[in-house]
Amino acid sequence: MVVGNRRGLRFAALGTLLAAFTLPAYADPTPPPPASVTDVNRSLEQLQAEAAAVQADFAKATIAYTNALKAAEAAEAAAKKAETTSAATSGKADEERRRFGLLTAQAYQLGIPTVMGMESMLWSLAPVAENLQEIADRQTAITQLGSTQVTQYQAAMAAEAAAKSAKATAAKKRAAANEAATKAKQLSQEVQQKAADAAMMMEGQVADLDGASELSKQLQIARDQQALARWKTYLTELATAKVKPPAASVLKNPSKLPAGMLPLTAGGRPVAGAASVVHGGRTIRVLPAETIRAVNRAFSLLGKPYGVAATGPGKYGCLGAARVAWQPYTTLPNLVSKVYPNYQRVPAAQIQPGDLLVMGSKSLGLVHIGVALDNGEMIAADESKGSVVVTRVPDNLYGALRPTLGKPTHAQVAPASSSDAYAFRCGNTATSYNVGSGAWTWPLADGTYEIGTSFGQAGSMWSSGYHTGQDFPAAIGTPVRAVTSGIVRVEHPAWAGNLVRIDHGNGLETLYAHLSSVDVADGTQVRAGQRIGAVGTEGNSTGPHLHFEVRLGGDPVNPMPFLATGTASVGWGGFSNGMIPASKLCGLGSGHMLRCDAAAAYLQLASAYRARFGKTLCITDSYRSYSAQVSLYARKPSLAALPGTSNHGWGVAVDLCGGIDKFGTVQYQWMKTHAARYGWVHPAWANQGGSREEPWHWEFGNPASA
Repeated sequence: MVVGNRRGLRFAALGTLLAAFTLPAYADPTPPPPASVTDVNRSLEQLQAEAAAVQADFAKATIAYTNALKAAEAAEAAAKKAETTSAATSGKADEERRRFGLLTAQAYQLGIPTVMGMESMLWSLAPVAENLQEIADRQTAITQLGSTQVTQYQAAMAAEAAAKSAKATAAKKRAAANEAATKAKQLSQEVQQKAADAAMMMEGQVADLDGASELSKQLQIARDQQALARWKTYLTELATAKVKPPAASVLKNPSKLPAGMLPLTAGGRPVAGAASVVHGGRTIRVLPAETIRAVNRAFSLLGKPYGVAATGPGKYGCLGAARVAWQPYTTLPNLVSKVYPNYQRVPAAQIQPGDLLVMGSKSLGLVHIGVALDNGEMIAADESKGSVVVTRVPDNLYGALRPTLGKPTHAQVAPASSSDAYAFRCGNTATSYNVGSGAWTWPLADGTYEIGTSFGQAGSMWSSGYHTGQDFPAAIGTPVRAVTSGIVRVEHPAWAGNLVRIDHGNGLETLYAHLSSVDVADGTQVRAGQRIGAVGTEGNSTGPHLHFEVRLGGDPVNPMPFLATGTASVGWGGFSNGMIPASKLCGLGSGHMLRCDAAAAYLQLASAYRARFGKTLCITDSYRSYSAQVSLYARKPSLAALPGTSNHGWGVAVDLCGGIDKFGTVQYQWMKTHAARYGWVHPAWANQGGSREEPWHWEFGNPASA
């Protein structure tokens, strides 16, 4: 593929650039990474966004085809019903005409004047002329002719009219059924073509993703080194100024500082727990010795592998790195929600290196913690990167805590953890996310918008370096709707002009920017499809459009899968479903692979299974690439998951055999009893009596140690 080759060449050139880019032990100031290096990170995100967009496009096309197929089936059923009704009505009309003809023919044969006249008699005689002898034999009907002839004529005419109407209705519904069938056939061909194109495109991206992922790892190392260089520069400044960092207790009160030290100010106010000195005409920040020790220890953990709930020395979980950094000065509680009430919160404008940053929201709970640095960065155990890293402070920062200030002066209550809080631990989101809060609709009505700038597009016009939403160009004043139910927050940031943010609970938010008008009040509850405003071009905008975002746990994710399906597979480790490079997976043997934590748990399960049955755990399917999902879906659309949504594509699902593939067997019952102990579960939909009975399908759930 030409595009893939071009990307590969670009990555190779950037790899050479990275290899030549080295950092001094410290520098003053530390130079930013070359723009081209930063572009690699955007390139990785762009590749991931492209993959997600392809999957979303295919999902949307498939859903359109499925709906068209259902519509065609309904139209066909309606047409057949109408045709049956038409046939029955036509038969009834013939019978009514026949009965009227009998009466008229009798009157004519017996010389009795017909009250309906010659025209009606001729109209009625045609279908019954062969029955005249039968008419002549029915002398008893003669006395009824005068009183019943008009009534029977009216009944016959009404039946004829009903027959014509039913015939017209049947013809109309048959035309609609044929049109629906044609549309379904056309969409079927489009889906097949999209499937083939998507599979080919995804195959071409795997190598690119692998290369971009490796360069991203090198970028992370460079970022870690740069942050360390800046920290060393600061320590050198302190040493040059002959400042010995004092104990935390000495700096606790800005109004009672040691001689020669001045209050450190930030946000127009003195910073508690820190001070400053002037040396050589420069103001140098002074942090407590305990804080400096904590930051030094945090830096010493960089690159250590991530492990769920791990506290070292080999691996570190969400809280593990922060906890080790601040020991022995203080021992943090074992849950982030318990950390928050125990240490003094400080204003965001006064955050200093060493502060504990807790991430989360009121509707989600607290899900992550890091040790603050300067430049909007922190050191944290990051599941998506698989190690302790220097990373940006995410948008879902809930609060900053300063351990050296001790207990809070006022009670600090952490938000209650929701059922989905686990899905957002340690800077990562779940592999899939169900909106679960009512119907999901598009923010603009069909036919009122175009598809504009996509999620993930790189560019200097965005402060993040890439586009964090999906744009929909539309005329000013076009109604904007809430995609699902939630609580409104109205904001007016410079970039968006007028912004409606809707909290849907459990970490899910949607944002609607550049609105020309806002039609909902702050704090109100809205339902799916309710008008919340109108398209505009307020704020940082190049023309009338809606900028729409979906955020999970504070992080922007590609909105298109949500819009296509009402649910979303949002990624693991930054990769799209079915697009995880082999280098990021771990083997099970016989060519099978899973996400590494799932693989470790599977091997433990397999060991227990062998101990019980004396046989190897039988497996038929594990990680399934996107192209493999497309192939399976084409062959088994009623059984396979929509490509891009299968948990096989995240490397966290297996299909088993050897008896486990049948309900009620000893092997299946053993799995039901013991698999959860190793983090493996049989989803409810796959249970006997579930929506799709699959005894063989098992998924890696929350690890038991979480």
